[in-house]
Amino acid sequence: MTAPTLVDYAEVLERFDPVLGLEVHVELNTQTKMFCGCPTTFGAEPNTQVCPVCLGLPGALPVVNRIGVESAIRIGLALNCTIAPWGRFARKNYFYPDMPKNFQTSQYDEPIATGGYLDVPLDDGSVFRVEIERAHMEEDTGKSLHVGGATGRIHGAEYSLLDYNRAGVPLIEIVTKPVVGTGERAPRSHVRTSRRCATCCAHSGSPTCAWTRARCAATPTSR
Repeated sequence: MTAPTLVDYAEVLERFDPVLGLEVHVELNTQTKMFCGCPTTFGAEPNTQVCPVCLGLPGALPVVNRIGVESAIRIGLALNCTIAPWGRFARKNYFYPDMPKNFQTSQYDEPIATGGYLDVPLDDGSVFRVEIERAHMEEDTGKSLHVGGATGRIHGAEYSLLDYNRAGVPLIEIVTKPVVGTGERAPRSHVRTSRRCATCCAHSGSPTCAWTRARCAATPTSR
């Protein structure tokens, strides 16, 4: 079977219009987790900040973190979103080894903030407006620790350990609408959008960590 011929990046830009979207995760720096009273102190001994709720044990019932909700509202307002008068959470079922419940408690069809925008300044002095689809509340997963082997990574590890201290820490997920027509500016504009989201959250008055995680979902469309 013949391997496909790689296409040069410049040729790709000639043939396709990149249509990209961002999914930015902002972890809140609250004192307790999103649905229980476990502390969120960074660097604690593994599996010392867990309880039946964040471990998903039978009969455990979640209680939402008020500060987490207030932070989501502040972030939504900073992103020029419409704030929903009420909302709800759903179980997002998928399996991760470091997710003790085997589901994530997240907002699905009724997010707390929708329909906003974020103006991103670019290197050439122009301002690029990124439309915001939604910003919703959810919880983080735990952490896998891969030990031994040549690389220390999962494919070279001798065994793995799980730390559930981070499971249940509040997250705000910011999702943009598809960004059309960025062309050669796409990589830079999306990195700047992620950073701009983090700055916006930090200035919104909500307690956030000093980092975010961003993921690009790319859908190429032909000219």
